[in-house]
Amino acid sequence: METIINYQHLQSIFGEDCKFIGNKELIFDKIQSIYECEEGNITWVKPAVKDEEVLINQTKATCILCSEESYNKFKGNIDNKLFVIHEDPKMLYLYMNKFIEDQIEIKVQKSFIHPTAIVDANCKIGKNVQIGAYSIIGACEIGEGTIIGESVKLFDCVKIGKNCEIREFTSIGGKGLGYYKGKDGTLEHIPHLGQVIIEDNVHIYPFVNIDQGTLGTTRVGKGSAIDHHVHIGHNASVGENSILVCGTVMAGGSKVLDNCFIGGNTQIRQKCVIGNRVITGMGSVVVKDIPDNEVWAGNPAVFLKKTPEQMF
Repeated sequence: METIINYQHLQSIFGEDCKFIGNKELIFDKIQSIYECEEGNITWVKPAVKDEEVLINQTKATCILCSEESYNKFKGNIDNKLFVIHEDPKMLYLYMNKFIEDQIEIKVQKSFIHPTAIVDANCKIGKNVQIGAYSIIGACEIGEGTIIGESVKLFDCVKIGKNCEIREFTSIGGKGLGYYKGKDGTLEHIPHLGQVIIEDNVHIYPFVNIDQGTLGTTRVGKGSAIDHHVHIGHNASVGENSILVCGTVMAGGSKVLDNCFIGGNTQIRQKCVIGNRVITGMGSVVVKDIPDNEVWAGNPAVFLKKTPEQMF
């Protein structure tokens, strides 16, 4: 989307913590990657990124969000640019995106249930909830402001908090893999009688599966993000503000605590506990508990180093 952004807009978006250097009369249209931007665009530079000096001098962008160190590498004509300088340019990038997103007119009702969705009469639905096409919603609970995408399945045992986003082809609250082997060798499925709680402000991406608890609760904590094709087994729990990247598997009863970054295709053994502010590398196989503030990787996963102060 293109819009009109000027210096006054930037001041209101970023506040007084930033320093502005350059031409404050310029007009900008949209934010774009530094690798793809054109004249009139806004872009941002990650500190110490590869070829940082080349990028900042060759970019066609008119407005550049960057750190002081990045700005000091600029050798061009400052009259044709506006630099917005802050110690955390990624934060500026986030705020800029949010501003532009807010300008987009979303032509849907605040409360909306698509006519092809099937919703149980006993489902408790909060204000301003949207339910997409072909979703099947049981006698669950959906909090205010939550968006349910297309072809989502929510079972009766599910409670979803406020302002969540559940994307297409996600299943929440189905029975998990739990069996008892009898004396004659036959398998008996263990009934699942528990619940699933998704707390406020959780983002769940397409093709995620979250199992019902057996007797207790399977839980995803406030502000966490669950990426594509993640499986969260029965009675597993994710803490607050954690990210599970695509392909992660949490076996039954495992735990990921707060502010973690679980790398793509990480496998977590049943009942293992991953501490606070932990990072796992891609393809890690976690077979034992991980303490707080550590980076682990490998198969089996082993300690690499302490978690950096700046995680993401």
